[in-house]
Amino acid sequence: MSKNDNLRPNLSPLSGISLFSDPIHGYIPFVSKSVRPDRSSEKDLIDSDWIQRLRSILQLQSARLVFPSAEHSRFVHSIGAMHIAGRFAAHLYPGFNESFPGALSPSLFESLLRISALFHDSGHGPFCHFYDDHVLKARFGISHERISQEIIRGPMRVVIENLDRSPSGRFADEEKLSADWIAYLVGKGSLQDLSIPEPPDFIKTLKPLFSGLFTVDNLDYVLRDSYMCGVSIGPVDLDRILFYTRFQEKTLSFHRSGIGALEMFLVIRSFMYQQIYFHRTTRLFDMDLSGLLGETVDLLGLGNPLDDLEGYLSLTDHSLIESVRLWRRESNPMKKHLGEKWTSFLSRKKQWELVYESEWRPGKVQSLFPDESSVKLREEGLSHLLELPDGDLRIDIASRDTRPENPADFHKSGLLVWDPLLETLSREPMAELLLSLPVRRVMVRVFIQRQGAVSLGGQQLNLVVKEALERLL
Repeated sequence: MSKNDNLRPNLSPLSGISLFSDPIHGYIPFVSKSVRPDRSSEKDLIDSDWIQRLRSILQLQSARLVFPSAEHSRFVHSIGAMHIAGRFAAHLYPGFNESFPGALSPSLFESLLRISALFHDSGHGPFCHFYDDHVLKARFGISHERISQEIIRGPMRVVIENLDRSPSGRFADEEKLSADWIAYLVGKGSLQDLSIPEPPDFIKTLKPLFSGLFTVDNLDYVLRDSYMCGVSIGPVDLDRILFYTRFQEKTLSFHRSGIGALEMFLVIRSFMYQQIYFHRTTRLFDMDLSGLLGETVDLLGLGNPLDDLEGYLSLTDHSLIESVRLWRRESNPMKKHLGEKWTSFLSRKKQWELVYESEWRPGKVQSLFPDESSVKLREEGLSHLLELPDGDLRIDIASRDTRPENPADFHKSGLLVWDPLLETLSREPMAELLLSLPVRRVMVRVFIQRQGAVSLGGQQLNLVVKEALERLL
């Protein structure tokens, strides 16, 4: 029997390809049948427990309580990111192959980027980044990316490495996708899995597509979140950003002619934080959630996911919410009390009143609130001035640098820009772009428990708090 005897007969360009319909990207192709019957397909990965789990992980933690239509999941975002990654693969492959001749076939290159994007959020817990910050990092020193790496290299390794084609065609003979390469691409920062073998240089050059100024991740979520929230944004020129991303001198670079489109995208991304992620009511619900999550994790006995991936598989927004929703009927006083608080949160009953809101200069915020302990001290001082009980007042600082990368660091390791006039690659143009963007925006807000806000007296409350805050500072 020859090695080709078990191939599917009459394999045409459309054979084994199916389509998703998506409101952002239109039709999204995916592989529903492999070349060989005994091999994996993209459908097997999409239908796996780990990716299907993302249907029950909501994309927006508290913003969905503010924007009624924002009920989309990490699943549909991951499908969108996979599609964008496939578009980058088709555009970049000629330059990649010229830089690294014969390193990967076009189909394997496409599959590498698509599957990395599909699994980049597979490690998320309930309430996504909120769970990251308040549980994964705070308690166990890990991130959802680190868990994604464990999923990719653990339970999903065999299925991933058994793939034999991408939407554009079959892999070359004897070629195999490496789960270790995918795990490397989805990892971020110091919390990534250090046991991953050092990948070849041609894999390292692809990292900016998953960790950088623009990524297959943020290009999808900016478009998707704005659409699902009904928030109008300027045009994200994905086609132009894609067109001007290229390989030059064995490195991923960006053509100078595309910088305007990139600048617009970065400004729009910052606008999204202002309008959606840091919306005053979103932050109000975030405060309620921060008071619930820690005690809930303790009562559920949730440990480090890396020690119990099987248990983590069943932990989602839906499973957690349905568990805590019933606690209000428990005889256990602690569970009953916590269940009542969860019921109030899920019913959107606001426990806090916004009494002060202002945009501050970053330097002023850093000097007055350098760390969490200083915020706590200011809260206590302001409560004393307003004659409020301890714990009835919160100072909330919502801060996001408009520039997602530090311009100083960019001189050392930022994305290179190709200047066609000088025929040079330099980091200088991108660093200049970052410096030209508005510096970090910081919203400082003061919230008071609703009964305390009533006792302070209505319409003049903002002025009262403003004067007390100025006296304190």
